Amino acid sequence: MSERAASGGAYIVKPVYKALNVLRCVGEHGGRLTLTEVSRLTGLHKTTAYRYLHTLAECGFVAHDPRTDTYGLGMRVWELGRLVSGDMRVREVALPVMRELRDEFNETVNLGILDGKEIVYVEMLESGHALSMRARVGGRDPAYSTSLGKAILAFLPEEEQRYHLPSRLSPRTGRTHTSLKALRDDLSATRRRGFALDNGENEEDARCIGAPVFDQSGSVVAAISVSAPASRLPDELQPRVAAAVMKAAETISERLGYPELRDNAPGDRRYSSGR
Repeated sequence: MSERAASGGAYIVKPVYKALNVLRCVGEHGGRLTLTEVSRLTGLHKTTAYRYLHTLAECGFVAHDPRTDTYGLGMRVWELGRLVSGDMRVREVALPVMRELRDEFNETVNLGILDGKEIVYVEMLESGHALSMRARVGGRDPAYSTSLGKAILAFLPEEEQRYHLPSRLSPRTGRTHTSLKALRDDLSATRRRGFALDNGENEEDARCIGAPVFDQSGSVVAAISVSAPASRLPDELQPRVAAAVMKAAETISERLGYPELRDNAPGDRRYSSGR
């Protein structure tokens, strides 16, 4: 980090800057560092360095080894790095397919990944209509109330699915699932039919249809959806949109190296777009 950045201006939050400098120091010096080494390399007093290391460890960004009393990078750094690299690859592959889907219906098309218990919107192509959805690239929504989130959750292993579900489902609208049983029933239905529905569960008077995207290992890594005001996505149009969304998700998955489609086990319909 440069001296110029360190002297930064009114917008630099110095404690955050110092904490990130400690994290960078631990990362750049490979193996394990002692508190004394971190203090010397960062120029921080040992007491201050310890406070930053302890905070970073509590958040999972630094790991403390009590046997050697040294510090290294934590799993949260690896998780974020995996999200960034996966996000870039999926986005690059998905964009051309998203454009075709957006142009077919002139409605907003979204690409999202799961981060903890939330969906992160990594790409969005908006419709040409004046009235559009409130979500934005980089924004987050609860996974349980969105078609993107439910499309991913439905195809996760049971233990991993539990990890990504909150203990309490807070209502976003009057239609949001507020019981885990109702949500799990919805996820089971999503897995059977191959796509997820959000009928005003995340945003009032909005509808979204999402389908999962799989990588070369067969793991679900993202989801793609079409979203629109309920008035522009009536019941009679939903089957056509669902088929198109699943076909788009299938195309993206194949380009990511997803194995040749095969007959899935009963109750596990990866795609049903009529390929």
